[in-house]
Amino acid sequence: MSITPPFPCPCCEFLTYVSLPKGCHEICPVCFWQDDPVQAADSNYAGGANRVSLVTARRNFREHGAKDRLSLPHVRPPELCELPVSV
Repeated sequence: MSITPPFPCPCCEFLTYVSLPKGCHEICPVCFWQDDPVQAADSNYAGGANRVSLVTARRNFREHGAKDRLSLPHVRPPELCELPVSV
């Protein structure tokens, strides 16, 4: 069985990625996380494509609705088709 898009964003977990995250460089329209290969390998690394680490971005998304406050003007609510599927 092959894995097909959409894929969950590593930060907000909404199904917004067309490519498999692990360094695809896509930007999530829901949280504004840019997938980065270094941060995909080390979720505590701050820098690279994003100012904050993935760990911090996840916390920021839960608290503020974006990976960081500077990204708030660039985000949108998730669409129904982007909601994660419960297993």
